[in-house]
Amino acid sequence: MQEDTPTETSPTPPQGAPEGVPAEQGKIMDIEKLAPITRRFPRFLRNGIENWLGLSYFNRAHDAIVADWAAGSQENFFRLACKHLTLNYELDGVENIPTEGPCVVVSNHPHGMSDGLMMGDAVMRVRKDVRFVVNKFLWCVRGMRPYEIVVDVYGGAEAARENLVGLKAMLNWLKKGGCVLVFPSGSAASYSAQDGRVIDDPWSKTIAAIARKAKAKIVPMHISGSTGRLFQWVTRLHKPARVPLLPREIKRDGRTLHRLRIGRPIPQEALTLLPDDEAVTAYMRLCSMLLSYPNIELPHVGDNGAPLRPIAPQEAPADIERELQALPPEALCYEHDNGALKVYAARAEQIPHTMREIAILREQTFREVGEGTGNELDTDEYDAYYLHLIMWDDKAKAIAGAYRMGPTDEIVPTRGPEGVYNFNYFRVHPRLVRMLSEGGLEMGRAIITKQYQRLPASLDTLWMGIGRFLNTHPQYQMLYGTVSISGSYSTAARSLIHSYLLQFSADAENARWIAPKEPADRERLRSEDERLLQTALRGDVRLLSLLVSWLEGEGKGIPVLLKQYLRLGGKMLAFNVDYGFGSTLDCFVVVHLKDTPGRILKRYRGKEAETA
Repeated sequence: MQEDTPTETSPTPPQGAPEGVPAEQGKIMDIEKLAPITRRFPRFLRNGIENWLGLSYFNRAHDAIVADWAAGSQENFFRLACKHLTLNYELDGVENIPTEGPCVVVSNHPHGMSDGLMMGDAVMRVRKDVRFVVNKFLWCVRGMRPYEIVVDVYGGAEAARENLVGLKAMLNWLKKGGCVLVFPSGSAASYSAQDGRVIDDPWSKTIAAIARKAKAKIVPMHISGSTGRLFQWVTRLHKPARVPLLPREIKRDGRTLHRLRIGRPIPQEALTLLPDDEAVTAYMRLCSMLLSYPNIELPHVGDNGAPLRPIAPQEAPADIERELQALPPEALCYEHDNGALKVYAARAEQIPHTMREIAILREQTFREVGEGTGNELDTDEYDAYYLHLIMWDDKAKAIAGAYRMGPTDEIVPTRGPEGVYNFNYFRVHPRLVRMLSEGGLEMGRAIITKQYQRLPASLDTLWMGIGRFLNTHPQYQMLYGTVSISGSYSTAARSLIHSYLLQFSADAENARWIAPKEPADRERLRSEDERLLQTALRGDVRLLSLLVSWLEGEGKGIPVLLKQYLRLGGKMLAFNVDYGFGSTLDCFVVVHLKDTPGRILKRYRGKEAETA
């Protein structure tokens, strides 16, 4: 394809036009320049080709922009281009664009030219100091020239050398505190046979390198949609040959309502943890794509039409304290150094008032995150024969947290596999039942009450109690159960966590022996996004939690209990959706204590761990 070349610019651009806009008139896209062979064609045929390719449509729109400026319009090129090309979009998150300072806005590139026009219009609502990294082909669009940093994405070695000028211009603009808009893929998305859909081409690592060097904030954006079938068919035959079809795609895009979603700047902490430009690039792309996931409203507790029952009145603290003090000395598993928090282990029949209070606190705590049973309190038949761990605040006279523990070696021989709570939500092979019966302790129904959730010592103290319990019950060498991802998390966050656990924390060997009754297969990332995890997250839970927090806001990372099981070396076997409990995503996890890092075991089990 013959590229259009820069023309001489007039010193007097149209009234109202940005400084640097040439005043020359005439076609900005001409079929004779795009395909010189057409000069031999009759005029009616050339006009017909230009109409079919959308060149005439684009030329008329540009003429209308110039006419608006001549009439005194102060609107910028991108705003007028969206108006005259009827590019309509919904915009979400424009407030996330920093109003000043070096900033790089990166986005996927689903369409072509219309992406840049919509992106420019969106960002220029916040800042005017923008420069757009564009393909050399767009130099012909005179109204864009004041904003352009030009590169050649289709050239060879010579183009790469020429592009160094553009890259240097990007860096200089950022160092001046400006804003750069860029599509790191360099060209419109293409069909992927591997994924069965249109996806972005590989993103350039150079953008990440420049952003890091300039210490610029990186703001991900996502644009919905894709190009048409003809465009993709030509792309598969010969990619550069699709360039003349770009105006035709703009005409097609004018008939669609697009969605632009802008995320918050990527946290500096994440950029610090990422080791190189390749990792930052994958992280940027993953952030952009996560913005595309629809946030499906999952049914929460009470959504089934049944009214939520008022939570039962709480028990008298004196009755609870009396029961705990009446327990035998060995029931006290752990006492915190401050003397306030104490952890006890007891059977239900020993602590009836305490058990009722735990059931009330469960329902109260779970409802706060959209889960729960909807009843007055959260209790079931398993409470009667399970062990219960209670964290008691002796100063405040209140229950700070609780855990339910199922001694599988006792339950299965007397009640069968159905006597184990979690075995009723998964189809468990006898082989796995046997393995967990020979040294497994089921953990579940964990709560930290609201006033203790932000105290770092709370969960730590509860696990100190679990560690000391294991010291006196050495037959238990495995902890297992489900850790829940609440329905209050967005679809993107749940899918991200699910895919991460499958990729980095799955036990493929034992996963063969268990299957969910309500599979969660739909709650996974798309295949092309899952491939990014290896480079973007690299199995680092900190990066996962930062990314979830970036999606959710308000410092809401991955669930604390999930983080705890991963620290212990927990492996995931299966994933189930519990629609009866606020649509939680339940991850069946097994912790083999022999695989738990020694420093963590020593922390929770103390010196006794060496002789346990």
